[in-house]
Amino acid sequence: FDRLVLQSPDSSLVWTRYMAYHLECTEIDKARAVAERALNTISFRDEQEKLNIWVAYLNLENMYGTLDQQEELFERAKKFCDFKKIHERMISIYVRSEKYEEAEELYEILVKKFSGEKQIWLNYVQFCFRNNRFDNGRKLLQRCFKCLEKKEHIEMISKVAQMEIKFGDGERGRTMYENLVTNYPKRLDLWSVYIDMIRILGDLDGTRKLFERVLSLKMNAKRMKFIFKKYLDFENKYGSPDRVAAIKEKALKYVETKGYYEDE
Repeated sequence: FDRLVLQSPDSSLVWTRYMAYHLECTEIDKARAVAERALNTISFRDEQEKLNIWVAYLNLENMYGTLDQQEELFERAKKFCDFKKIHERMISIYVRSEKYEEAEELYEILVKKFSGEKQIWLNYVQFCFRNNRFDNGRKLLQRCFKCLEKKEHIEMISKVAQMEIKFGDGERGRTMYENLVTNYPKRLDLWSVYIDMIRILGDLDGTRKLFERVLSLKMNAKRMKFIFKKYLDFENKYGSPDRVAAIKEKALKYVETKGYYEDE
């Protein structure tokens, strides 16, 4: 390994393998020493390579070190790494080791510092839903409205509704989507995701009803073509030959009425 790190001194992959070798031999202090060497050796220009070492080192301390050792290292890392990136990596380490309280504390720091960034809020909400902290996730949706621009509220509601359906309360998610398409009936993107989510719930009849509702709306030919194709794909997968034939006939009638598919 010493020969390899001399050949590739800026390669975090080689250094982390060197660390892993010592960990496999339960030589924790030697693995720490390799991490320190790597941090001193890798060029400051190679930010990503250095970040990879910090993350590997933090992972080591999370697994084998004391709480004080871990906190001390994290404080060091924050001085040299991008604030958001190192916090996100530390959150991932905590989540993998099921230290959810610690992960939540770091998420709180992130949403306060980057309160106007939608993705930070989405990541935090997803963390809550994936780890059965549903009430916390729902409260976050209300909190983020005070920080994000109004145009981003719709996407946040849509994403949280998806999380409800996948991880939480399916009926709550359905109600959220129902409110969205009622308030924004021309948003085909919302209808499309709503249809996918109801299908995921296994409600095939409910999915068909949504398709029919969309087809009853006055949309341009390009959008109608999209929804007919989606409906046909759905029936090809879940329906009978009769249902497939019925959708094709309905699409044909539309084409005959409109002449051909194009934007109106």
